[in-house]
Amino acid sequence: MMGVESSDCTVAIGRPLGEEVTVSILESSLNCSAGEVVLFSGRMMWRTGCRKLPLSLINSRTNTLIVKQRVLLPGNGVILQYNSRTATKKYYQDCDKQLFGPQGEIVNPVQSPDHRQEVVCRTFINVAPRHRIAIRALYSDLGKESNQTHFNYILIRDISTMKTVVFHGRQQFFWQSTGSQAEIEFHENVKDHQTSFWAEYHAVEPQ
Repeated sequence: MMGVESSDCTVAIGRPLGEEVTVSILESSLNCSAGEVVLFSGRMMWRTGCRKLPLSLINSRTNTLIVKQRVLLPGNGVILQYNSRTATKKYYQDCDKQLFGPQGEIVNPVQSPDHRQEVVCRTFINVAPRHRIAIRALYSDLGKESNQTHFNYILIRDISTMKTVVFHGRQQFFWQSTGSQAEIEFHENVKDHQTSFWAEYHAVEPQ
């Protein structure tokens, strides 16, 4: 990330669920007194730094990591080396899914009978930096909305703002993120109703 034309540079690293990303800073020419900085962020960690970066080891604790660099002087920056390994602690459910790429399909997870009411299944979506995520629900049958005790719904979280929106019933919708990461939670009570959800997503080019 040295010699880049833009003052702000972002790199996104993604691996399959069950792995975690480690990053070593091999070299840094950041001018700390000028306010130059590098930021590491993931679903379970956030760290910023400038001084004493070389030989530092960053652990994402999950399968994704975003590195943001801000420089003021041309040519300054950092050189990183990343690796992935099996995660030391399990941070996901067996029914969770990870989606990468510019477009894809989202379907409700099918849980095993032993875990149907014990966990919330999630789908993680990551697209290229500076892109946004557009989700269009093509079919949604999450059951009746009248049962206030146990009801089925999906929750979509915009990771960059941590704002959430809830959809339920047979509501078809179009949703768009403000950043390059989104998370969908499937809340279901299978005793009441067998849910069904199908949607497509695509990455929206930067404006």
